[in-house]
Amino acid sequence: MRTWLTAVALAFLAVPAVVGVGCGGGDDGGPSATAVPVDRPTLESMLRSVALTLADLPAGFVLEEPGEVFTDNEEAAETDPEGKQAALARLNEWERLLGYDATYMTNDPLGTFIEGGTALISVSLSIFQASEGAAAGMEWGRQVAADPSQSPGLFPGVIAIEGESMSFASIGDETLAASFVGTLRPEDAEFEVDIDFVAHLVAIRRGRATAHIIVAAIGGATPGQEVEDIIRTLDERLAQALQ
Repeated sequence: MRTWLTAVALAFLAVPAVVGVGCGGGDDGGPSATAVPVDRPTLESMLRSVALTLADLPAGFVLEEPGEVFTDNEEAAETDPEGKQAALARLNEWERLLGYDATYMTNDPLGTFIEGGTALISVSLSIFQASEGAAAGMEWGRQVAADPSQSPGLFPGVIAIEGESMSFASIGDETLAASFVGTLRPEDAEFEVDIDFVAHLVAIRRGRATAHIIVAAIGGATPGQEVEDIIRTLDERLAQALQ
């Protein structure tokens, strides 16, 4: 059963690390770019101070392997569905400095599948040299992922998907949100099975940084209040980290 959920995670994590879907807006203001640290240890420390912990999540979740992952632009571009060279040029143009990714899954996948509930929570963070780069990343992500049926390469293993903007609280300098309904057919599962899911994606920008989460539910369930709770936690920590 965990193999199925892993496939769900891989499908959505194929979405580039800087992505926003839906509608929203805000100013491009933020702290001065001259104050931005660029050495990797300092950037990793900043991102780790923002990252979620198990205490931030509903009970019953575990951190999936390989755990916390930091990515420079070369590393992030390796798995980008548009191809490494195009992705690297894009990330460099935005002056993305470093990113962070982590995925959490329910420790009771079979029970979640049978009874219905949230099965997966993933988080991606990125720090840019300036707020203009973060805003450009959000805009690009909105254009690419607003119609997921036209971008099958973004969702490996997904055989059907529909997405639409969803109403969401205004958080940070810019807030973008969408709901996806789809069916996944894992390629490496022990036996062929189709998994229906509902996933909410929320992206925010706070000055020169972005955060997006994907919360996916299976078994006929829909993500709940945890989506807003988690993104508010990330926004508060971004504000503190960027002071």
